[in-house]
Amino acid sequence: MMQQIIGLTPAGLLKSIGILTAMVLLTSCDLLFIPQIFPPQMELIAPTDTLWLKSGRDTLDLVFRIRDEDGDLGRDSMDQTKDLWMLEVRYGSPAFDSIDTEYVIPNLTPKGADKRLDASLRVRVEPLTMRSGLAVDSSQLYVVLRDRAGNFCPVIALPMIYLRP
Repeated sequence: MMQQIIGLTPAGLLKSIGILTAMVLLTSCDLLFIPQIFPPQMELIAPTDTLWLKSGRDTLDLVFRIRDEDGDLGRDSMDQTKDLWMLEVRYGSPAFDSIDTEYVIPNLTPKGADKRLDASLRVRVEPLTMRSGLAVDSSQLYVVLRDRAGNFCPVIALPMIYLRP
């Protein structure tokens, strides 16, 4: 009578109990066998407000705070892999114009057993130039960082930049 209500044979019931037991054991065991993902974290420290820059003259100095639990940020000097991307988006005419710039990050992994990283990263952006025929041009920068494991931080939108002659 019990078999008809549940729809399981005794062998099927034992198999289901075995699967449930295995799932409980796997989820309660130490995570030594399951790789943990520690994506880097990055936040903009400076500049924090709208910028007015002279076209072709003013460089832009960006300061970021970066943190990573396993410290796998940057590359050795011989490795030229790019791990920081900056997308510059121009508004107006043409309606959408963008420039992508990539940067090599030096190896920032801390020495010793504790690999947690909490550091400042400074990036100097070459002077931006206005598009012809505009009295004032605007630009928005977006930045993303990747660690050596391939994990990305969330995309950061920088304050609006206005260019003047």
